[in-house]
Amino acid sequence: MEIDMNRARPASTLRIPSTTQRARTVVRTLATLARDPGRLDQVLVLAQTVNLPTVARAIDRLEHDDGGRALLADQPRIDRAHVDLDALRRLPDGALGREYTRFLDDNGITPDAFENLPDVGDPRAAYLMLRLRQTHDLWHVLTGFAPDVRGEILLQAFTYAQLRAPSALLIATLGTLRWAFEWPGQGKALREAFSRGKRTRTLATFRWEDHWATPLTELRELLACPPASAAS
Repeated sequence: MEIDMNRARPASTLRIPSTTQRARTVVRTLATLARDPGRLDQVLVLAQTVNLPTVARAIDRLEHDDGGRALLADQPRIDRAHVDLDALRRLPDGALGREYTRFLDDNGITPDAFENLPDVGDPRAAYLMLRLRQTHDLWHVLTGFAPDVRGEILLQAFTYAQLRAPSALLIATLGTLRWAFEWPGQGKALREAFSRGKRTRTLATFRWEDHWATPLTELRELLACPPASAAS
């Protein structure tokens, strides 16, 4: 693929708080998560705070990639306003859409928790962050990592291999240290999750919407991502 490096791109208007402000937010959110690791709102605050300095570089990479440019231009969304979840529930067992809605229903999750763009100043960065939030549960479905604390930590190791997001490394590392004695073999599991993330095709720009009816087994082959139980 030939990339036009001189292609005009809008300048970033991303608002990044000072290092001191971000440090205070990180300490505060980590303290809250240590007491209650299920606080999704705090996970989102932590991720946004830690990842902001790298988001501008991520946008630049997307602008230089055909799939990335198309994603930023089209800005597809996965929530009740844009996806007919009832239609997905009627798909055959094993299809991506059916297994995705089964995951949502079994765990009492709604994609509408992520329907508003983050207020970060740059609309492209805001959309990218929203897209990663809205597809997070699809990453769970694809990888087979459970939506419990241990599964989330392993998915963060997988995510770090995919995105090099600082928040993913932070959560995977601190979470493993926090529960290391309660989870035998966690270190090995973490390394395997990271290795799977490296082997798997890039998910950040993947058009999940085009594959609702695709059997999950076929999708895992397409993306080179076996389920967790089958990972080496």
